[in-house]
Amino acid sequence: MESRDFIEVSRITLVIHHGLLKTALELLKTIGIFSVMLESARTARLRVKSTLFDFIGLSDPIEDSPTDIIRIIVKPEDAEKTVYYLIDKLDLRTAGRGAVYVQNLQELSNRTLPQITLEQHNKVTLLHDLTLITGIQSQSGSGDSISKVALKLSAGVPTVSLGKGTGIRDRLGLLRITISPEKELTYLLVPSFDANGLQNLLIEKGKLNRPGGGFMYQTPIKFGLADTQIRIGSQTHAASFEQIIAAIDELKKDTSWRKRVFENDGEGSLPHKTSYTHREISFICPVEHSDDYIHAAMDNGAAGATMTIMRSISLKDEDSYDVDNFENAIMCVKKEDETKIIDAILKTSKEKNETDWMIQKIAASSIYATYKKK
Repeated sequence: MESRDFIEVSRITLVIHHGLLKTALELLKTIGIFSVMLESARTARLRVKSTLFDFIGLSDPIEDSPTDIIRIIVKPEDAEKTVYYLIDKLDLRTAGRGAVYVQNLQELSNRTLPQITLEQHNKVTLLHDLTLITGIQSQSGSGDSISKVALKLSAGVPTVSLGKGTGIRDRLGLLRITISPEKELTYLLVPSFDANGLQNLLIEKGKLNRPGGGFMYQTPIKFGLADTQIRIGSQTHAASFEQIIAAIDELKKDTSWRKRVFENDGEGSLPHKTSYTHREISFICPVEHSDDYIHAAMDNGAAGATMTIMRSISLKDEDSYDVDNFENAIMCVKKEDETKIIDAILKTSKEKNETDWMIQKIAASSIYATYKKK
């Protein structure tokens, strides 16, 4: 296969509390979606307390809950009605139950897209002015975690998964021992007009601008519904701030009314308008086969990759699900390097005579990284 064989698809990302996983899989199966990719994660929120120990700073205000990230690939014309269906059936308009968003991307694989048997569902207000910030940070980094900084800024509800980094760390000689290969991947849905300012603050407050701090970039979202429950715990009013914000978003049908002004033009700052000069490339293959592909990509311009474990779930069986472990190698590369990196991956797959893989690519903002490949 060559790069021209990429097709336009929509990736639906469903982020839900672990307790909703079985229900979500059954719902997808009902409408004809029999294959999904599943990633374990956690959602971080602020725990509101009014105790003496909390007042004097002896308690941790961040509380995590087990979360599942379900990724579904559908035809672009099926994305909207599928999202409406999931929001309704999973009650995602209630804060705290989860989020769902759609990204249009290109995919190269040997699989067939699902034939979704679903009529147009009840419409809800979807936001079309959202951006996904992806931050990758060493677990032993010297700064606050990206999720903690995001919550302090009330930037949104962060979803965090674990991965392993390779690439730049491997080129640093003795200095590599100061940088952990274990990575935290933080996904954050934010209003597009505030994305650059928030990213600059996340870089600064999370100390990503220090050696080995990590990197961060943005990818566009077609539409979605964000989880607004940043805080949990005691509530003294009939409605929380998050519920009020969600209600106003629905009335105004966008998030521009809550635009904030960021005074952050320091080193590493991004221009106000996002420039998609890079590509996020995701290469998904069985866990035992990833090393050769990553090395081929790095030899052709990729600075490195972050690997996460995903489970491919087949929903065709009536009584049980078939599960296979896959590895997702995430690379954010310069636009001009995209073709040769993908061609190197395809050449490796041909040499190994393997077909059980997929490549997905989407436009990405200029990457912010503490180390860049020379």
